[in-house]
Amino acid sequence: MMGFYMERKGVSTYISVLLLIVVVIAGGVLIYGYTMGWFGRLGNEGQMGTLSVDQSSGNATFIKAYIRNISSGSVTLDAAYVKGNLVADANVFVNGVAMTTPTVITQGSVVLVEITNTGVSGTTYEVKLVAADNTQLVFSVKVN
Repeated sequence: MMGFYMERKGVSTYISVLLLIVVVIAGGVLIYGYTMGWFGRLGNEGQMGTLSVDQSSGNATFIKAYIRNISSGSVTLDAAYVKGNLVADANVFVNGVAMTTPTVITQGSVVLVEITNTGVSGTTYEVKLVAADNTQLVFSVKVN
């Protein structure tokens, strides 16, 4: 009876050690991903802002939009695009001031963004505003 149990073979010691190492590495990767994602968002770092459009309109001269910051911190506008084309900062005005310097929209505030436009009446334009933290706001404006 004793010989019967001696002939049975289990998983090799080397294979079991290798499997344990793989399990430990996989667990470490999961823990690392979770903690780096959590630590990266401490102190509002890594969080993107949220912008909304209160009202927008357009004519052959300007595209105008009232933009509200509804996030928990300030948002710094960085660029504006119309129909996918980058608009020069000198042609983008926030509350009447050219966006040649960083333009901060504080939490809860509303600003008037005006983009110079040589648009065609009856055409709808897609406008995209991008902030320094990659917050993006996309909206459409029909030019009258």
